[in-house]
This record gives sequence, C-alpha cells and structure tokens, in this order.
Amino acid sequence: MQKPHNQNDDGNPLNDIDLDKIYHVLKRSIPWIVLLLLITNIIAYLYVRYTQQIFQSESVLKLDIKNEADLLGLQNPITPDIKGISGEMELLKSRLFFGRVADAIGLDVSYYHPGRSHIFSQIVDERYNNSPFAVSYKLKNNSFYDRKFDLEILDENNFSLKYDVNGEKIELTKKFGEKISNDHFNFLIEKTSSFNTSSTEKDYYFTINSRESLINYLASNVTVQPENFSANTIKISLKHSNKHKVRDIVHAIDTLYLEYTTEAKNQAIKQKIEFLDDQLLKTTEELSRYEQYFENFTIKNRTTDLSRDLAQTISMLNALDSQRYNLRNRLSNVNMILKQIEAEKSLLINPRMITGLPGFISQSISNYNDLVSERELKLASYNDNTFVIQRIDKELDVARKRAIEQINEYQKNLVESVEEQNRRRKMLEGNFVELPSMGTDYNKNKRFYSLQEEYYLSIIKTKMELEIARAGTVTNFVILSPASFPTEPIEPQKALIHGVGFVSGLILSIFFVAIRYLLHNKISSHKELENLINIPMLGIVPFYNKEKLNVTQLVVDKNPKSAISESIRSIRTNMDFLIPGKGKKIISITSTVSGEGKTFIAVNLGAILALSHSKIVVVDLDMRKPKVHLALNQEKGDKGVSTILIGKHSIEESVNTTNIENLSFITAGPTPPNPSELILSDKFGQFLEDLKNTFDVVILDTPPVGLVTDGILVMKHADLPIYVLRADYSKRSYAKSVNSLSMNNKFKNLTAILNSVKSNKNQGYGYGYGYGYGQGYYDEDS
Repeated sequence: MQKPHNQNDDGNPLNDIDLDKIYHVLKRSIPWIVLLLLITNIIAYLYVRYTQQIFQSESVLKLDIKNEADLLGLQNPITPDIKGISGEMELLKSRLFFGRVADAIGLDVSYYHPGRSHIFSQIVDERYNNSPFAVSYKLKNNSFYDRKFDLEILDENNFSLKYDVNGEKIELTKKFGEKISNDHFNFLIEKTSSFNTSSTEKDYYFTINSRESLINYLASNVTVQPENFSANTIKISLKHSNKHKVRDIVHAIDTLYLEYTTEAKNQAIKQKIEFLDDQLLKTTEELSRYEQYFENFTIKNRTTDLSRDLAQTISMLNALDSQRYNLRNRLSNVNMILKQIEAEKSLLINPRMITGLPGFISQSISNYNDLVSERELKLASYNDNTFVIQRIDKELDVARKRAIEQINEYQKNLVESVEEQNRRRKMLEGNFVELPSMGTDYNKNKRFYSLQEEYYLSIIKTKMELEIARAGTVTNFVILSPASFPTEPIEPQKALIHGVGFVSGLILSIFFVAIRYLLHNKISSHKELENLINIPMLGIVPFYNKEKLNVTQLVVDKNPKSAISESIRSIRTNMDFLIPGKGKKIISITSTVSGEGKTFIAVNLGAILALSHSKIVVVDLDMRKPKVHLALNQEKGDKGVSTILIGKHSIEESVNTTNIENLSFITAGPTPPNPSELILSDKFGQFLEDLKNTFDVVILDTPPVGLVTDGILVMKHADLPIYVLRADYSKRSYAKSVNSLSMNNKFKNLTAILNSVKSNKNQGYGYGYGYGYGQGYYDEDS
C-alpha cells in the first residue's frame, strides 16, 4: 500500500509549505504574538509619553520686486543683486539676516524647567514668556555665555543660584531684586507675573545666549524651501518644543524680511549714493579751493578781466607817456622862468611860457610882468634913484621872491609827479609783462573751476535720481500664510507611532511565526506525516484534553464516545482491511523514542478490540522501561515476559486480567540483563504461538526502535506492525527512520499512527490527548 510522495529524506521544511503546519505553529504562537504586540505597543506608548513634543510654525511668502521709479519719468538705475527664488532663499538663510533676527527677537536669556525624566532621557520644558523670574545681566567674562546657571526657588522672596567657575561649584542664596555682582557678571533676578508660590516646580536653570549661538540655532533649525516655483512662493518653517516660541520667531522672520529685502534690493543704489556723497565732498573742497583762489586774485589784482586790464595797461602807459611829456615841458618852462626871475633882471616873461601853470603862479608872474612894464614906463620919466622907481623895485623884489617861492614849490611838485609817473610806468611795464602768464593761470583755473562745477551739478542730479529711485522701490511681497500657531505637535505623531508599534508587533509576530515554522522540525499533522513516509496511515489519535495524565492510562473505558475512542475504533476498522479474516493476529506497536504514545495506543486499542468481544492480551515487551501495568493501574509483579522466556513461569501464571472483559495483559516482569537475547531465542516464537492459541489478538508493546533493536525483532513476528509517532513531539527526521525500516526489513503491512493530534478546525474535528513522559529512555528520573 505504498504511495509515491514528493519528499526530501532530510525532512527539510523549506521544501513544501504546509498550511496546516502554519496554522498549528500560528495557534501555538498566539501567546507570543500577543506578548510581542503588547511589548511593541508599550514601547510606542512609552516613546510618545517620554519624547519631547515638537511643534512647527510655518509661513508662506509670495516673492516679487516692483520698481515704480519709472513713474517719475526717470530711467531705473536698479540692478537687483538677488534674482529668483534661489536668491531669496539664500538671503533668508544667510547668517547676516539671521544676525538681524537674533538682535530683534530678544532671546538673549533662555529659561528652562527640567520637566519629566525617565531612565532614557529627560524632557526639558523651556519657559518662554512664562518664567517665574527674569534675569537682567551684564557679563564681564565672555566665557559665561551659553553656560548653565541653576536656580532653585526657596520661598517667595529667596532663591539659590548655582554655577561653575573653573570646575569649582559656586552656590549663592539671594533675595529677588537683590543685585549680584562679582568679577564675572552683574545679575539682577526679579520675579515676574508668572511667579506662583503654590507651585511645586522649584528647580530651574537659565542660559545667557551669545549672539553667535542664536545665529547658529536659527541657521540649524529654520527651514526655507520652495513651495511653488511657478507662483514664486517659499515656505519658512521652524520646529521647537515651545509652540509660542516657534510662532514668534517665524513672525519675526516675516516682519524683518520685508524690511531687509527692501534694503537688500537697494544695496547697489545705497553704495552708489555713498560714492556720490564722497565725490560731492571732494568736489566741494575743490570748488572752495578755486573760489578762494579767485577771491585772493581779485583782492590782489583788483580785476577779474585780464584782457581788458592788458588793454587798459597799454592805454595807461600811453597816457603816462603823454603826461610825462607834458610834465617835462612844464618843468622846462618853469626852470626857464625861474632862471629869468632869479637873474634879477626886470625882464618880461613870455606869456606863452606860463600857459598851463597853476593860476596862483600865473598870477604872480603876471604881477611881476606888470611891475616890470610899469618900471620901464616910469624910467621914461624917472631915473633909478627916484622914489617911484625905488618903490617899484621894492615891489618887483617882493613879487620876484614870491614867484620864486611858488615856482620852486611847483617845480618840486613837478619833479615828484615825474618820478611818480616813472614809478607808475615801471609798475605798469612790470604788470604788462606778468599779465599774460597771470591770464594763462587764471584762465586755466577758471576752466578747472567750470569743470568741477559741472561735475558737481551732475553728481547732484545723479544722486537725486538715485534717491527718487530708491524711494520708488517697494517690496511687493505678500505673506500668503502668516506664522501659524501650532496647536498639535508634529513630533511625536501619536497615531503614527502607535500604528508603527502595532505594525511592528505584527511584523515581528510574522517573523516569529516564520522562524518557528522554519525551525519547527516536529511533525504537526497527519498530512505532513503522509508527505514524509512511504507507508500507509492507519489512523490518527486526537489529543486527550479531559485531564492531565502523568502516565499512560486506559481512557476509552471512561469515555467510550470520545474522539479518542472513535479514532481507535476507526483504526480497528482500518486493521480489518490490512489483515482481513477472523484468524488469530499478532500486532506489534513500536515508536522511535519513548514518549510517543505506543503503550497508550496498545492498551486503548486492546480495550477497543476487547469491547468487540475478542479476547485480547497486551504483552509488555519493553523490559527496560515497562508501562503497560501503569496504564492499567496494576502492579508490575514478579511474573512476566522475562520470567516466561527463561521458563520460570508459565503464560497462565503471568496473565493478568483487567476490569474490561476479554482484556488481559502480561507485564514485562523483572528487568533482565539481556532483553534482546531473550527475544532472539526460540522460546520467544513459541511464546507467541502459545498466546495465539489462547487469544484472538496479541498486542505486543515493543521497545522504541530508535533506541534498541528489540522492537525490530518483535515486528518480524507480527502480522501488523504499527509505528506510532506523536504530533508536535516526533521529529521529522523520524519519518526517515520509518521509511528505512520499511525498505530494509521488507515489512509489507507496516503502518503508522499519528498520536496526540491537537484540534484543527480546518479538519472539522479535534484530535489528541496529552500526558507526561520523560525524554530519556534509560534514565527513569528524567
């Protein structure tokens, strides 16, 4: 009755997937699965419970630059330094911009409460805008930046401050509002409106944040990314454990960005205006220097028109020459008149010679001439000694002296005038020589002044255009979504983490079941056994779950309608097909190792057969470890197989009855030193023949064939050898032993029974029984 099977001799479970075995392993793994799910969900709960909550605030900006300077009719001189979304993102992420944000947000002091703690970490609670105290400070030692200061509130008025200086712990007890001053810092710690004397939170700490640390914090935590390239929108986000802080920082970034971008866009104009201001200053200084030159030139030369002055100088030279000529003529006439008068001769002065002389001189000379003419007329009537002539001479003498004095004075004036004319001519001649070079220098400076003046006016005009352009440049940025106030934390995501915990538990359970399936090297179901062996299945016996059996027992008499009883009746029916007829039968029952239930099958099968009105005897041939008497609640006694085979007792003396009619048994008897030799003897065959003569069915409970060879020797005398394997106990490799036993010993009717099969709902009925056996064969205690 052999049938072909696709099997591997090593019984490798990877060859075929057995759904019944999977179900069996899964069912047995349910407690472990529940435990794994419980563990992963507890881990998820603990992670959520003891993980710092992280909030995120976001803001969306639409970027655009609009220049309205062209509305004034001016050419737009702006060339933006930053173009496109990438440029704006780099601007937002620049340390220069973050420095401005750090200066504006007022986070120079950070306050913390240690918060909840557990074995893995501590959840720190930052007290942003709700600290019970505020710190005003002035650091004298920059090393105290970014350093932790522990503060413990002692009571309503006092606190304890702890800090570290070069490894030394410093502790101070102060009052709120009392100044703390030392070589390192000045502190003033005051209570705020958040101070609560009934609060149980007493331990805090604070840090004085350096500007660099704030910039680093912003650079590390602020995220700027494009939201929509086509719409020119970007998203600014920040994550932190304090939801008020993230909202305020993102709001500050929005506000400062509008101002900062305008500045950034006008940076080129600003630099140009600064350059123009510098040029204006220099040009103004140059113009002032030229103006001072012209002023000094005008004061010195009393003119600003050198060409005209040159013509005037020539005219003046000509005029001076004419004046000098006239003066010389006058001086010559005066000298001649003076000589004539000084000659003391009563001579008439030529009237033409006195032309051009001053009136008083001309009058004096005229008076002199009149006296001379009168004397000459009187001489015609009088002589020189007459009183008239003497009187006229006296008058002539007076007139002469007066004329000489006047002429001398006039002569002196004429000489001085001539000298003055000479000096003036000399001066004019010198100026005449200098005027061309002075004119050249003056004209050159005048040209430079004109150029500087034109440059100055052009700078003024350009600066005005740039100022108008800068005033016309406006940011047209729109805050599409202002800084959001987070109400729910983004981390940890409770639903996600609990889901991950549950899914992780499922995945681990699947892996656990898969590993147990792959490592499960025991036979679990009759289908699995059928695929592993080449002999027919005589039947299966379900797991006995009525009570826990410490030893093998007869159970079919107590539960005649149980599944076990029905399964053994089915085995009895199948036996009729294998060994038909009503003749005497010898049935051997064996297994690979102890504990697979061969004695259980032997006594309960014998009971079922006995209940069908057949005389049955169960013979315990396991002389090393007998159990039949235990299964039937009998004493072992000193009579049995061992004593029968040595001829000490007869069969009649050794047969024991049971409470079941037609069911008898023979114990193994005292343990002999040579069980195998007794079975090999001729007396064993005769012993079996004698039993057949007395009983209808002889059931032989043999030793396990995997431990000793006695079982194989007995099986050769049996009409129906039965091999018992136990579900979830017998290893898959035992099937190889069964196949080898069938092939090597040519057992034609060798069949198999799978014992203690547990419930399988897919099969529609339950199987199995259970009792305890030691794993060792010779070691009774184990």
